[in-house]
Amino acid sequence: MKKCAPSFKDPWVWSPLLIFAVLICIIHLTGFNTQLFLFFNKTHTITGDRFLAILTLFGDGLVAAVLLFPFLKKRPDIIWSVLIASVIYMIILHSLKRILDLPRPAGVLENDTFHIIGRRLTKHAFPSGHTTTIVTLMGVIAFTVRKNVIYIFGLLFGLIVGFSRIAVGVHWPMDVCGGVILGWLSAWLGVVIAKKTKWGYSRPVQIIFCIILLVCTIDLLFWYNTHYPLAEPAKWAIGLVCLVWGSIEFYKVVFKK
Repeated sequence: MKKCAPSFKDPWVWSPLLIFAVLICIIHLTGFNTQLFLFFNKTHTITGDRFLAILTLFGDGLVAAVLLFPFLKKRPDIIWSVLIASVIYMIILHSLKRILDLPRPAGVLENDTFHIIGRRLTKHAFPSGHTTTIVTLMGVIAFTVRKNVIYIFGLLFGLIVGFSRIAVGVHWPMDVCGGVILGWLSAWLGVVIAKKTKWGYSRPVQIIFCIILLVCTIDLLFWYNTHYPLAEPAKWAIGLVCLVWGSIEFYKVVFKK
């Protein structure tokens, strides 16, 4: 919590943005977007549908919020940074989706040419929302902790979850690359702004976060539909663990001296 936010000159900030921007250009110029999608979409033949459904669950916005619950007491800076970063990426994400309005694979390809797990989505492809969400979460943690191993793990895990969006049949490779760029940039901006607005770490704000995250966790457990039935056991496991762990942190925040 004492470390300052990295500057844009830090290679860990700008290099992932540059790499995935170049990848988007290469995929676009070569016209390999569809071929790459069809190739990676066959992953289910190796992993099975359940594994991919669980993996893609980590990019769900509500699940990502619930995963913050255990951070309540010890890392309020992470929660505050994620909240700011989420506002940034949500504005940009939904603006891009509606302005570009690019079709998803199911809006272009015949159903029998690729594999779909979950809902059949056809519109608002770019960028991938699930990828943006998980990369934002992992990016905030990486930019806050500032250790090479965390940077590497954060990017890899975010990319793997993004890859699952191709495997479940709802996004193109370019959508995933766009999600990585938006998520990583939003995470950095969130951490930078959070460091300059430290009132977000205060106890009254923490208590508000406690209530919000408790409500999110209960919603995830009892009402929320992930649209991935195969991932329901994982949803319950995540919800229960975060409810117990988060409730302990909730108690520490509210009743500390």
